[in-house]
Amino acid sequence: MKKILRYLILLCISLFCLINVRAEGIQDVSSNNIILLNLNDNKVIYEKNADERVNIASLTKLMTMIVSIENISDFNEKILITSDMIDNLAYDLSKVGFKSGEVVTYYDLLYGTLLKSGADATDILAISISESVEEFVKLMNEKAHELGMTNTSFANTIGIEQDNHYSSARDISILLKYALNNNIFKKIFTTEHYISTNNNHDMCGPLKYLKELGMDYVKGAKTGYTDIAGLCLASISNYNNVDYLLVTIGADYKNRKQHFEDTKTIYQYYFNNYEYKKILSKNDVLIKLKTIYDDEYEVLSDKDVYAYLNKNISSNDLTYGFDGKTLLNKTIKKNNYIGKYYIEYNNEILYSKNIKSPVSVSMSLSYFLKHNILILGLILLTFILFIILMNKKRNSKK
Repeated sequence: MKKILRYLILLCISLFCLINVRAEGIQDVSSNNIILLNLNDNKVIYEKNADERVNIASLTKLMTMIVSIENISDFNEKILITSDMIDNLAYDLSKVGFKSGEVVTYYDLLYGTLLKSGADATDILAISISESVEEFVKLMNEKAHELGMTNTSFANTIGIEQDNHYSSARDISILLKYALNNNIFKKIFTTEHYISTNNNHDMCGPLKYLKELGMDYVKGAKTGYTDIAGLCLASISNYNNVDYLLVTIGADYKNRKQHFEDTKTIYQYYFNNYEYKKILSKNDVLIKLKTIYDDEYEVLSDKDVYAYLNKNISSNDLTYGFDGKTLLNKTIKKNNYIGKYYIEYNNEILYSKNIKSPVSVSMSLSYFLKHNILILGLILLTFILFIILMNKKRNSKK
């Protein structure tokens, strides 16, 4: 009976702990593949199946866009749309509605690619730049290789399911982070509304729907969807001066807003539970050093250091350490590397600093006198005796 009672108590404790863990984590997220970056620190702060090769639907068009932008010299150049550019597109694909014979600019095509996720826009871009979709796709794969997207292969510009067409949440984050360094890409990615230069096409992007959900902190976004890929969303946001990049793939398509809701859940969790904490102040003592000659020195922090941490974590939860020499021998010269100071939490290095010797190690006069006083005393005594002896000899001669 006692044994059964003990098991029941342990079970209750385990369940209680499990409930607490769930309460502290991200709950009710449908997306199967996720990665969240803190762009201020350029660090991944949350991930789920981030390296799994999956279908990415229209997130493909992020690559279509950046490759196009990097191969266009005049974004206001007029493009005549021909039937061979758009006639082979499946009827059920998302389109801007460009027509054969219509004249548009590269800007129109790029905004159509992102805001309307237009398959017509992507193929017109590909054919205008590379003369064929196949040749343009080669540029997409070359760029993926250049960026180190090791779990990525492209077979089309649109994102439709096809052999050798896949990517991962991490690779999409690599791509988006790179693309945002391009001012034209960033401007389009962060645009809510655009009207084509010929006034034929009024385009609204996903930012409109995100704002309707109260997500004004999202500053740019690209959606994607197929039955196999599920609902996908790549976005950037800013909250309390922290910039984030989030990729979600594979949300349940039964709820057509699930990718928006997953994104909101993830962002809100970090907004509410994490902040930058000061973990080190300027002039704090990092380490105390001693030389073999008993000289003591303090190495001080040269700046305030902050880390992005859960609000419940205190400085007592952190490990402050030093790997290196604390006793310096006479071979050490000023500015020689002597070790690394670090601050760690949960096996993650939050901050590290290479420590250099503040001095060249040499024997000081005080150390010499202190450790050779007996010898010096004997020498002095010998000298005094010698003087006395010499005086006696001199006096005896008189």
